Amino acid sequence: MLLFIILASVFELNAQESKKNMEGSVSYISGQSIYVKFKSTQGIENDDTLFMNKNGVLVPVLVVQHHSSISCLCNAIRDNSFNVSDKIIANGKVVIIKDSLKIQPEEQIEQDVSEQVLTAETSTSKPKLSRNVSGRLSLSSYSNFSNTMSDDVHRFRYTFSMKASNISDSKLSAESYISFSHKLNQWDVVQENLNKALKIYSLALKYDFNETTSLWAGRKINPKLANVGAVDGLQFQKQWNNLYVGAVAGTRPDFQDYGFNPHLFEYGAYIGQSIKVKNGFVQTSLAFFEQRNSSNIDRRFTYFQHSNSFIKNINIFSSFELDLYRLENGEPKNMVSLTSLYLSARYKVSRRLSLFGSYDNRKNVIYYETFKNYADEVLQQASRQGFRLRINYRPINYLNLGITAGTRFRKEDPRPTKTINSYATYTRVPIINASLTFTTNLMQTSYLDGQIYGMRLSKDIISGKIFTTVHYRRVNFNYVNSNSVLKQNIGEIDFSYQFNKKLFLSVNYEATFQDREKYNRVYLNLRRKF
Repeated sequence: MLLFIILASVFELNAQESKKNMEGSVSYISGQSIYVKFKSTQGIENDDTLFMNKNGVLVPVLVVQHHSSISCLCNAIRDNSFNVSDKIIANGKVVIIKDSLKIQPEEQIEQDVSEQVLTAETSTSKPKLSRNVSGRLSLSSYSNFSNTMSDDVHRFRYTFSMKASNISDSKLSAESYISFSHKLNQWDVVQENLNKALKIYSLALKYDFNETTSLWAGRKINPKLANVGAVDGLQFQKQWNNLYVGAVAGTRPDFQDYGFNPHLFEYGAYIGQSIKVKNGFVQTSLAFFEQRNSSNIDRRFTYFQHSNSFIKNINIFSSFELDLYRLENGEPKNMVSLTSLYLSARYKVSRRLSLFGSYDNRKNVIYYETFKNYADEVLQQASRQGFRLRINYRPINYLNLGITAGTRFRKEDPRPTKTINSYATYTRVPIINASLTFTTNLMQTSYLDGQIYGMRLSKDIISGKIFTTVHYRRVNFNYVNSNSVLKQNIGEIDFSYQFNKKLFLSVNYEATFQDREKYNRVYLNLRRKF
């Protein structure tokens, strides 16, 4: 803990800065996304707060999600509404609005990972070669101890992420996202295999031949090929107005430790189109890939993904994979089979009511790093795949209600999986001026019947500086193939402190009580933006 205090002091001394007010205007509105245009966004960073002047008072209304040289893609804070040409002000202040900056899972409208990556690139215009450097350094510690464990577990994690556009006004850009983690007194594990501790999720250089032609070299996830995952190699792309084509050649990360594996060669090509329409964008990508294991064909497939907001207040996303090759009794055969399918639709009926539905028939996700407890893991596995329907409704200001129902049935399951998850959030509790949320999660899986009931209270202690959350959950799992019952009481306290717009500290403590056992988890994180 002393290390964090020292580092916080050092960062605080080097992070003082000021900035005059900059005025921009709302240029475009698409669903929950608000686009704000400035003469220049120099000094504005992702996660910054933007303001409106209401009766002479600067009121926080937007949070920056992505920014370019002259515009920002933002999400609205709470119930604020906007019109095109509304004046927006950036003045260097950071305001922590927890129910918007850190939306809780039950309040999110589900979005496929591929959809997030694909729709993050919304511009159809030629990219401008503008200089911009941003990054983040994070130091974390994670401790796990209980009255039944002989040895406590202490894990440390260091992450570095950076994006640099047009370095020194050249055509060269770079991006990286690297983490290194290890357990206390287990350095021998790191020495045995460095890749078990070192995870390079992104490390690549980009060269822009011109405004429409670029080449990436290194490890990178291509937004047009999100389902393919990271590629270690070369990625070339050429764009003509709304049309783009690309080619990829390299290797896949090792599936066991995510390290470099030269034996997993892959190559492919893709074509796509991105068109700006009145209500947003219509984007489509089609790719053909072949993956090998040493000299043998491991997989040959085509991948399709499509995002559509052509109709006002309706967003549609779809993706599927078709395998074109397989071994049958040791003999290679060229045949077509559907191996992955995901469909989703989101309809904003009104400012108060929205609907979301999805069908997921993809393989399970592999997590190389996760901090989920047992109850969260069971709930997530039960909610994956199958059909899902979500309804979000705001009957009055500050009150948000939501319910999600899902079902999944596979031939290998002895009985279908069914889930019902609901929440109710009131963002301005009288007197204490806090946000209060109640949650209920009911599930039936192939091996258990479970219920999780929760309550969470969140409050700004000092606006823009100190924020805290208190969370309690009651877990009740009944295992159908035995007489076993798991009952847990989970309490959690989260404390965060914003030193300034670039330095952030958070402390999280979670305690789990079951029978005579008690489990404790402490998570510390110090994050510095630059």
